[in-house]
Amino acid sequence: AAEQRALRALRARAEVLGIVSHDLRNPLSAIGMCARALDAATTLESSAREAVHTINQATEWMQRMIHDLLDVTNIEAGHLSIERREEDMVILLFRAIEMFQPIADERGIALAAEVPPHLPKVFLDAERILQVLSNLLGNSIKFVGGGGSVTLRAVKEHGAVHVSVADDGPGIPAEELPHVFDRFWHSRRPSSPRGSGLGLAIAKGIVDAHRGRIWIESVVGEGTTVHLTLPVREG
Repeated sequence: AAEQRALRALRARAEVLGIVSHDLRNPLSAIGMCARALDAATTLESSAREAVHTINQATEWMQRMIHDLLDVTNIEAGHLSIERREEDMVILLFRAIEMFQPIADERGIALAAEVPPHLPKVFLDAERILQVLSNLLGNSIKFVGGGGSVTLRAVKEHGAVHVSVADDGPGIPAEELPHVFDRFWHSRRPSSPRGSGLGLAIAKGIVDAHRGRIWIESVVGEGTTVHLTLPVREG
């Protein structure tokens, strides 16, 4: 009986999240379109243009939050959409690096890739794995601060491709490590940047759906490394 009640509560929450997320999409899209149209106008004063830029940023953040909520709902329900194809991991990894290089440069962070010229092809959903890599790189860049370094590595290992994202940021206390993949979890450290608390939970859901593994190693004062493995062949 308790298990059935828990399942009903889970379904009800998923339905509410789905409805709310869906209903927010259209008005947010309209706000974003209007803000972009205003931004394209040449007659705006600097203060007005700054306000439009803020609207654009807030709209993009809310759209990402909606996307994350829908992903979490689908992961919990076991309905996450995965479309696998044979993909070149080297190309995918460098796509992720290219996305974050301008941000790293702007913040004075050394972003590097240690990836061999050839890796086994993997059956995966490229956009979903790119979503995982974006989350991991984005987190590292957010936490290390100016003058730090972030390194993306990949090797073939035991029938899988082993990818890691390492940074020399502040690290995560040992007591917090068991919770980093929990939904809506935030570090208690006052200096820790705030986010939705969904990124790593979604990353784990995506990696699990690919029959892979994801885990974190971290030492306070030395940095953090997130590892993930993706099997080379399905099954």
